[in-house]
Amino acid sequence: MTYLQSRMRNKQIKSGKYRQLIGALVTGILAVTLSMGASTGVSRATEDHPLLFSWVGYDSEGLYPDYVRKHGDMFRFTAWGDEEEGVAKLKIGFKADVIMPCNYKLPKWQATGRIADIDVSRLQNWPKVMDSLKRLEGVTRDGKVVWIPISWGNTSVVYRTDLAPEYIDNETWNILWDPRYKGRVAMFDALIDGAVVSGLVAGNPDMFDYRDPKHLEAAREKMRELVTRVRFFSNDPTTLEQAIASGELVAATVWNESIVRLKKRGLPVRFMNPREGMMTWVCGLSIIEGTEYLDQAYDIINAMLAKESRLWEMNHFGYGPSTREAFDAVDDATLKRLGLTRDPEEFLAAGIFQQPIKNEKGLQNMFDEVKAGL
Repeated sequence: MTYLQSRMRNKQIKSGKYRQLIGALVTGILAVTLSMGASTGVSRATEDHPLLFSWVGYDSEGLYPDYVRKHGDMFRFTAWGDEEEGVAKLKIGFKADVIMPCNYKLPKWQATGRIADIDVSRLQNWPKVMDSLKRLEGVTRDGKVVWIPISWGNTSVVYRTDLAPEYIDNETWNILWDPRYKGRVAMFDALIDGAVVSGLVAGNPDMFDYRDPKHLEAAREKMRELVTRVRFFSNDPTTLEQAIASGELVAATVWNESIVRLKKRGLPVRFMNPREGMMTWVCGLSIIEGTEYLDQAYDIINAMLAKESRLWEMNHFGYGPSTREAFDAVDDATLKRLGLTRDPEEFLAAGIFQQPIKNEKGLQNMFDEVKAGL
């Protein structure tokens, strides 16, 4: 399972009541597990290293060469299934030292009360972080930096140019609603990368705000229409990629890593830059308040901001680096292969930064109900 596969739950509970019940049970089980000192799936370096709590796949030494060179070993690492699980663990006392949340979930992480201020004077590469990322909501709290942007990626539509050539010069999210491709499109089974698209296509002024009942209803109508078109909803990139490769699907929502793999197979595919905008998410690092490994925590952040690390992630995962230095070191052929432009600021400005969903519960209930045929 890759990082982006773990960004979303592989299977969502269809009933809101069951989802709440299971959430409570999971929290209780986690509390008992942690209080008993049972294993939490931590990869052991040695106890004199900090613990990074992050996404699956982020324990690769290729991301932290400076840390390994300095300390002679990797730090400890454990992964969450998704950020809701991560937040739940942090709330009940899980002992992490550094975490890697994404921008659209930052309010929930910060609400745990365990996120420390960061002294950016200790980060030699902080001045190289792109200004547009430094200005993101959640980077600072009360005027102090608490979250360091590390990498960014996109949610958009991959489509077969040989099967839907009419979209080559007319890239739009509406391909998912095209009646000609009924039963041959797929969407993520998630809110932030799936359900909000219905709000965008419905013409809502803010695709992340569903406090106004009329905006929620507009999204509901579009989602009802989509349900009659999709072959399936899925959060598994492999499933989506295989269906695109075989021609079972003409188009599907995916992340950057999927287009990288599909192009390596020589398939006639494109990653849309829709006229409505592609969605952009940013993930970064925060330090846990009271960590016993403060110096090493800064070393982890410094290692991830280093050019060597940013280039490794870009080449292996297809994600954009937060530093301009790393972006400038990439050749044009690689940028073209990844579907990126030479100017990252221009590319980021053209996208839609994902944000915390307002009335998330209402949108989740709507999504569950429509998929259930209600």
